[in-house]
Amino acid sequence: MNDLKVVLVVSPDPSDLYFANQLSRRLAPAAVVVEGHGGPDSLPKRLGRWAARAWEIPRLLRERRVVSNHVRRTDAIDRAGFGDDGYRLAVPNGCRIIEVGGKNAVNTPETVRQVRDFDPDLLVLCGCSILKKELLSVPRLGTLNLHGGLAQRYRGVWTTLWAVVNREPEYIGATVHFVSPRIDDGDIVFQGRPEVEPGDNPESLYVKVVKLGVEMMAAAVQSVADGTVCRYRLEERGRLYLSRMVTPQVLEEAWRATEEGVIAAYLAEKKVRDAGVLSQMRGQFPYRR
Repeated sequence: MNDLKVVLVVSPDPSDLYFANQLSRRLAPAAVVVEGHGGPDSLPKRLGRWAARAWEIPRLLRERRVVSNHVRRTDAIDRAGFGDDGYRLAVPNGCRIIEVGGKNAVNTPETVRQVRDFDPDLLVLCGCSILKKELLSVPRLGTLNLHGGLAQRYRGVWTTLWAVVNREPEYIGATVHFVSPRIDDGDIVFQGRPEVEPGDNPESLYVKVVKLGVEMMAAAVQSVADGTVCRYRLEERGRLYLSRMVTPQVLEEAWRATEEGVIAAYLAEKKVRDAGVLSQMRGQFPYRR
């Protein structure tokens, strides 16, 4: 597809493995770096800390049920949406898989050295830790990231979920951008929004965002390769959402909003509500299913 030497950097989450598998077939990367979980803000670790407060057992049990129901629902949707590509990394011949573990593992001197040895033109990211300057300085043409939100409104993580919680599904979308030192605020290459349909929920919309993001990233890499890439400055930085902000109460509210008709309410006013969003977007991606 292109003549660039690309290294992918992802997490082992189903969405990120899907991203890696899909792009590996199109980009023939030199390597895929998979950064395992291990950060203190992961949901399972936080649940473990909550469970240590024995005097709060009734509330903790209820919160565990909320999380268990969320995991059960999302796992079924992910398996249907991502298929085998979400659960097993299968790369082309000649592509090396590098597995690293722990918080910020991609930024260790050893990982930086391994990536540098490939002499990449471009790093392509989805779901990994924030890259530090040592790794960002390695690729000749820069680093592209898939952010699962419209950065003018939502930066950080779990942004599709937060758009549902905030009852503004018109802001569900994806941004492919060059990586800068700050979070999700580098120059935009493409932005897009998936088709929202009756019956959608936070996770089905997230699957759509990831699939759209794959198409956007493939097109962005090609534009870098052929010298036609356009860069748009992020003029307004959206709110930053962090992992620790996602509590059982937030998960419960996302599904409650879905059951109370947040999608139907948006679709009934779609034209009006979309107008403001579209005016903010840059590099709108002309994707069609």
